[in-house]
Amino acid sequence: MAVGPCSLQLQERRPELVEMWSRCISEVLDLLHEEQVITTEDVSFVRGDHLGKTDQMRNLLDVLHGRGEESCRAFVDMLERKRHLLLQARSQPQQQHSQGSSLETPQNLLEVHKKILGSQHGTVVDYIGKSRPGQPLEESYTEITLSLNETFTVRGQHEVTEVGNAFKKLDSERRCEFETISKNLLQQDMVTAVLCGVAGSGKTTVTKRFVQYWSKDSLTSKIVFIFTFRELNLITECRSLQELLSTHYSHLKPILNQVFSKDPSRILFIFDGLDEFQFPLDFDKTPKCTDPEMPQRINHMVVNLLKGNLLHGCSMLITSRPHAVSKLPQALIQNFYKILGFSALQQKEYFRKSCGTPEAADEIWQYVSARPPLFLMCHIPAFCWIIVTALQEKISVTAGTENTITVTEIYCRFLKAILVFHGEQKDGSQIQKLLKAQQLLRTMRPRLKDLGALAFKGLVERRFIFGPGDLTWFALDQNDLSKMFLVEILKEDRDFLAYEKSYHFVHTSLQEFFAALYYVLESQTGMDPFSCLKSALLPVHRRLAAGMRKLFGPERVLRKRVKEAFNWSHRHQSGHMDLFCRFVSGLLVPRTRQILEGIFAPPGGAHPQLFLLRLLHKQLDSSSLVPERQVNVCHCLYEAQDPGMMDRLKSWLAHVSQGQAQNSPRDWTELAFLLQLANNLDELNLENRGLGADGLRRLLPVLPFFSTLRLGQNPLGSEGAAVLATVLKSPDCRIERLWVVGAGLGSEGVKMLSEGLKENSTVVDLRLAINNIGDDGAGCLADVLMRNRTLKDIRLRDNLITDKGAELFMAALRENTTLEYLWLFDNKISKAGVRRLKDFAKTRESLDIKSCT
Repeated sequence: MAVGPCSLQLQERRPELVEMWSRCISEVLDLLHEEQVITTEDVSFVRGDHLGKTDQMRNLLDVLHGRGEESCRAFVDMLERKRHLLLQARSQPQQQHSQGSSLETPQNLLEVHKKILGSQHGTVVDYIGKSRPGQPLEESYTEITLSLNETFTVRGQHEVTEVGNAFKKLDSERRCEFETISKNLLQQDMVTAVLCGVAGSGKTTVTKRFVQYWSKDSLTSKIVFIFTFRELNLITECRSLQELLSTHYSHLKPILNQVFSKDPSRILFIFDGLDEFQFPLDFDKTPKCTDPEMPQRINHMVVNLLKGNLLHGCSMLITSRPHAVSKLPQALIQNFYKILGFSALQQKEYFRKSCGTPEAADEIWQYVSARPPLFLMCHIPAFCWIIVTALQEKISVTAGTENTITVTEIYCRFLKAILVFHGEQKDGSQIQKLLKAQQLLRTMRPRLKDLGALAFKGLVERRFIFGPGDLTWFALDQNDLSKMFLVEILKEDRDFLAYEKSYHFVHTSLQEFFAALYYVLESQTGMDPFSCLKSALLPVHRRLAAGMRKLFGPERVLRKRVKEAFNWSHRHQSGHMDLFCRFVSGLLVPRTRQILEGIFAPPGGAHPQLFLLRLLHKQLDSSSLVPERQVNVCHCLYEAQDPGMMDRLKSWLAHVSQGQAQNSPRDWTELAFLLQLANNLDELNLENRGLGADGLRRLLPVLPFFSTLRLGQNPLGSEGAAVLATVLKSPDCRIERLWVVGAGLGSEGVKMLSEGLKENSTVVDLRLAINNIGDDGAGCLADVLMRNRTLKDIRLRDNLITDKGAELFMAALRENTTLEYLWLFDNKISKAGVRRLKDFAKTRESLDIKSCT
């Protein structure tokens, strides 16, 4: 939506307008309604339920901004024409309510507070940014899958992968309902909870829904205060907690002291978006503050609230993306909730609510569920919106029914759908708009590059919030394109009448897509994509780029840039560049580029796809990449539409079912990729497949999510045992049965495996027959039994264990009373040792020890 001069004027003058015209908001609304600038529904939305005049004025400005330039111009004209009438109304003394001060009793003010927050958080804003006034949240809300976790861990993988993995390890005990979380927050005192979820998973929507739940609960005594970290970023001066609350919740100002002193355990703070907080949280060096009236830095205030120094006894709920959760000490968190996103059934429900007809919803669901990469990403609610936008408009490459359609193609269709059907072309039928699409995309190319440069710079700097200066630098401040894909955050400083703006992409995956689009467009013209990171592009840089194009040719420069992108990504082991690399791979494919013909030139003599495939295959054979990046190479091959990939994966499945061995390292990475796309993981049987330590390491990203691992008759050795120890230590581990028979572990391997078992709480069945562990290995396992109370069954047939090892087990089992089976057949235990084992077993009714000489 274009932003005209009147719209900009209202934005820039917002604090002044709120200050000047709030007193006569009723007269303003009547005049606007009389002149049909706003509707009756708009008036009801602006007035809300018990909203103050200042908040009503803010709502009015939001409605006018949503209605566009014409409504904003009518408002400006009305202010000029009716200025004298309005000033007269504004100057009239406010009438005292007949009930006088009785309305300001604490209980009445708290009830008003609940109604105000319930009204403010009772409507939804969709991803395109169009507000839907008056629409109840519950009508458009689709349930999200939530879980309760004991701890949290930051992992070296992209958020998209993390969401898919989360559903693989979800069990009924960890799943929790929204209502359970709400009751815990409202009924428990002195609780700090974290709600973690990837970008677009619905964290803010859950907090809105919780505020609604609280506002309708007549029995709760909790007093909720909600802030976003985006708001807190604007507070650069020292401020007391009392000042902060008085400013944001002025209707409670008369009773704040009473609320603080009477019972702080009634207070619940909600802080939304920790990942967007720009100030550091130092829990060791922050000065202690216990006085709500003492000014302090805003980050110090957050730390003192979390540590219980300020308002000791109050509760807190903090939402965050996964990478920022590590800012919080785990010792301060009592409840850790995680938003997993949409399950399959929830995806279907979302499509049903978002599509125009049930038939369209079913068609999109069938389309997504048949394509594992798309289904994996559809766990994220925001991606479901992208899917619906892309597929409802029927924009296709050819017939649009290719089974190997990629994620990049979906984003290309989404971009084209937004530009063609929701952009500047207001007139014409769908067919007419499509006929003009190529010309439109060609004219949009420079502006898309500018938007992509902003996205790329932010991605490199790991920045997702941008200021007005960033937009000005990339010539986006007056760019209509930015209004389609950037969300503008408007924030007033009510004390200083300041008005600040910040921006973020509608979803982080869109930022990654635009960054990749920019990178490919710059690279194919021989320019340096990293030039956008420099403070200024000097003429010498331009001459250097032109010289490179002339010396090496555009194809060679493009290949160099593509190689640089992947090498640069692999140096960042956090995984935050994974999706960017997938998009770069997809955008080098002719079939994908054809969707955006106009932005991309028609296919010529260059074949970057062939070079890309060779590069990716070379990386797949490399042992220098960590397993997570190796699997991402497979995702890149999928996006690059490697013609032999699906055949290789089908061959893999055939080999596994027929019991044939696979020895190539890349085979194991491709299997990990295949398993990562699988919906349900239960048992992985790779017995006698020629699997070595390196192959096992390449499977690391998926191994923790199986309940049964059968890895017997493979040459794993002690190095393979070290890999298994890493798996067992993983917080994602859900392995219950670990069968590693005849794998050449030896005593050294069992020693490493034991280190993992000491920290593991999932394995109940351990089978290590024929591994030559000896008494040293038996001692390591006995040491495990002194600590581990999960293991129920250990089978150690034919392992060279003597009486010494048997004695070590008996000593451990005097402490461990949870093991039920210990099988020691075919070892080197003497008759006397066997007799002692049997006598010992008789002292434990629940213990079955099997042994023979």
